[in-house]
Amino acid sequence: MDQKCLSVSNSHIADGRSLHDYIVGVIYDQVKDVYLMINYRQRGGLWFPFTECRINETSLQTVKRLLDPVVIYDYEQIQLFKVCSTKTLPFKGRDVLFYAIIPKLTNTISTWLNGKMDGIDIERQINTLQDNSIVWLTTNQLKSISKLSRLLGMEPLSLNKQFKDIFHSTIKLNNINSAVIFEEVKIPQIETISKTSHNNSAETLVLSARFTSTIQEKLYEEYHNAVLPSDYLNLETFKELILRKGLDSQHSIDYFRAFDSTQRNYLTFLDYLLGLAALDPNTQHGGVPAEQRCRYIFRYYNINNNQRMTFEEFKLMIKDIHNNKGENLSGDRLSDQALEMFRLFGLRSSDQTLSLMDFLSGVGQLRFRGTSVLFRLNMSIGDFFQRSSSSPSITPSTMIMPSATSNIITSNRNLNIKTMARRSGIQEPPSNISVDESHPYEIATHIVK
Repeated sequence: MDQKCLSVSNSHIADGRSLHDYIVGVIYDQVKDVYLMINYRQRGGLWFPFTECRINETSLQTVKRLLDPVVIYDYEQIQLFKVCSTKTLPFKGRDVLFYAIIPKLTNTISTWLNGKMDGIDIERQINTLQDNSIVWLTTNQLKSISKLSRLLGMEPLSLNKQFKDIFHSTIKLNNINSAVIFEEVKIPQIETISKTSHNNSAETLVLSARFTSTIQEKLYEEYHNAVLPSDYLNLETFKELILRKGLDSQHSIDYFRAFDSTQRNYLTFLDYLLGLAALDPNTQHGGVPAEQRCRYIFRYYNINNNQRMTFEEFKLMIKDIHNNKGENLSGDRLSDQALEMFRLFGLRSSDQTLSLMDFLSGVGQLRFRGTSVLFRLNMSIGDFFQRSSSSPSITPSTMIMPSATSNIITSNRNLNIKTMARRSGIQEPPSNISVDESHPYEIATHIVK
């Protein structure tokens, strides 16, 4: 276990930079059933203590450096039990090593009393936490915080059962060194999609966006480097990524809501990839891709996120459609125009709400037009990567796409790729990957350039 972080398996060179693995400390108090969390304020959330290995430092030395300022523990009671491997990636990634740590009881009581978080008004308490503050949280508290999008990633919940099984089994055996080490290998490569055959709406959307395997690999490299050591994309990190794509940061929450079709408040790479495909100007606004894009559009404007669009939300869409035509509607003119369009869906008054299915039907039957200009990037992902390839100093982590020169609003949707496995090692079923299965959908086919 005492492996060098600089060894071949744990240190890499990319773009002239030395990349070191991440060490994560999972500290769990079995008596009180609480996990130790640190507030990473700049990353926008609470998570397990983690740090990056240093040059010529062993993994256990890194663990000691990470834990000494945080908690008192038994050095013999440290177990490597999970490795998220990147050895199959087409680029030099970083492994993430999870260590189980059992704190000493006397110290745990003191830390827990000083750092515990009451169940009442958790959001207010989180907002007052300083950077690097330590708190002990129950699973229920973690669930509440997750709903507020205030975790760095979902691992404290998605891997909760696996973590607890490790701790309870090692305590029962009274030998933490007998624990099993789980190695989960990244498999990011998405199968090449045939131009003559596609199995579902997700593959159709990616094909329409002309996302080759090379483009997908570059997007995954960008995603991987942004979310480490987690494997999920939270709101704060999402804001940074969409800024690179030239999108308006003022609407970052709306974009995030559009990507997050499962309403879990965190995105996987699959969500991110399919959302960018929906945004891409190469993606045709006809057939299956059009229906998928319209689902993104609906979620973007559906601020209440309840699949029922109010008249006030609908007015924002009408305003953006006219802005893209160079027309600035406001006041009574906007309200009158929006109400006229609202009635195209069979609604009689502004007190009613528009359902997602009625919206899809109205657009599909060409009763409502103008959505093709909404939710578009100013430049295709493929063209942007092609331009950046002429500048060796630019990497996927530093690329910035030109901002849109018009008032075009952009949105996104999410992906169902067969061979894309998350670090959890468990491939989600299509329902969890949140691909919207398409229905017969006829609309004029065209591409926005």
